Amino acid sequence: MRRYIFIISQVLFILSGFYLYSFAEDSAGLVNKANSLYRQKRYDEAIKLYNEAQIKSPDSKEINYNIGIAQYKKGDYNTAINLLEKATVSKDKILESKANYNIANAKYKLGKLKENTDLKETVNLLRQSLDYYKRAIELNSKDEDAKINHELVEKELKMLLDKLKQEQDKKKEQSEHKNETKEGQGQSQEGQQENKQGGQGEKQQAAQAEEQKIDEQSKEETRLAREAKDSEEGKEKQEGESKRQASEEAKEMSEKEANMLLEGYRQEENSSGKLEDRKRGPLGDVLKDW
Repeated sequence: MRRYIFIISQVLFILSGFYLYSFAEDSAGLVNKANSLYRQKRYDEAIKLYNEAQIKSPDSKEINYNIGIAQYKKGDYNTAINLLEKATVSKDKILESKANYNIANAKYKLGKLKENTDLKETVNLLRQSLDYYKRAIELNSKDEDAKINHELVEKELKMLLDKLKQEQDKKKEQSEHKNETKEGQGQSQEGQQENKQGGQGEKQQAAQAEEQKIDEQSKEETRLAREAKDSEEGKEKQEGESKRQASEEAKEMSEKEANMLLEGYRQEENSSGKLEDRKRGPLGDVLKDW
């Protein structure tokens, strides 16, 4: 019985080993076919086979690397970076170096796509790119491509930093000019308000001055009218007094003349025996026609 069980366990072990070998061989076969499609630039078909191989070998860093490179060729740099990051944890230093090198390339490409829309982000991505090139060189000091790319990107980054500074200075200048314009408009509005208030104040002062002038004219006219009235009353009183005096003088003269005439009439009457009674009234007052 024990011998029977031992034979069965040996058979299962052999079958299990055959299954693992077959699985591994199948994954490798898919990768080989995917690599062939990749060389033909049939990237979508290659990625499909790489994914099938990854299902069979989910821990394979090489498959992640291959899918990442295919995505890079398609221009899907974000996906490529995520897949290549998984390959950087490989124990194979050459594979790790290549993964870092291609992440640097993807970071650079991604940054260049944003240069016209977000220069600040481009600068950030190029800095990251330099870090990955540096890591690739540390892992493989013979990687001349990484050294050349690092030098070129470093020079380009310097130019972009100068460009970014110019843009920031220009924005700052525009912002300051805008603020000055707003302040000027505010001061202008305040000035207009002050002028308006000043104009209203001047109008009010002018109105008050006009009222004061009218009031003074009215007072002056009243004073002149009073003086004229007083003068007229004084004149009339004076004229009345003069007339009274004249009347009295006239009366006195009339009486004298009357006496003289009477005496003359008497003399005439005495001489002729006839007396005419002539009456002469007082001198009439001269009425002034105003």
